[in-house]
Amino acid sequence: MVGLEAEPWLEILQAPDRNGLTVTEVCRRYNISRKSYYSYLARYREHGVAGLAPRSRRPKSFPARTSAEIEAVVVRVRLDRPQWGARRIRTHLQRAGSTRVPAVSTVHAILRRHGLVGTGSDHEALRTATTAPVPERSMTTHQTPSRAGSYT
Repeated sequence: MVGLEAEPWLEILQAPDRNGLTVTEVCRRYNISRKSYYSYLARYREHGVAGLAPRSRRPKSFPARTSAEIEAVVVRVRLDRPQWGARRIRTHLQRAGSTRVPAVSTVHAILRRHGLVGTGSDHEALRTATTAPVPERSMTTHQTPSRAGSYT
């Protein structure tokens, strides 16, 4: 189970000895997998109660992340030309002969990371705020011929 603090895990790990249950029965009772049980048991044996604390799931490194140089170029182009979006910036980088030009989605992620693009709702709010109000249309009635051929 994700998000359990150390105390519940300590109770789960001690349950087989305390209650005379098998590991399988304990796992069924607490709705956890046997693999999780044994993983936490190994952490408990190695680090004590501190090993039962939740761990970060964030990766330690990002080997495929775009280099700082390319990121800086993307930011510089956007600041020079604030009206350009990710597609236009990527095309500009390709035409300029940059090596390893990132994908459009990566360019957009860089711009978002640096606060250079808003969310879709920001743009929608801006669009509705800057457009002129649409006047209401007057109701018109159209005359259509009846079955008898006369207009009603």
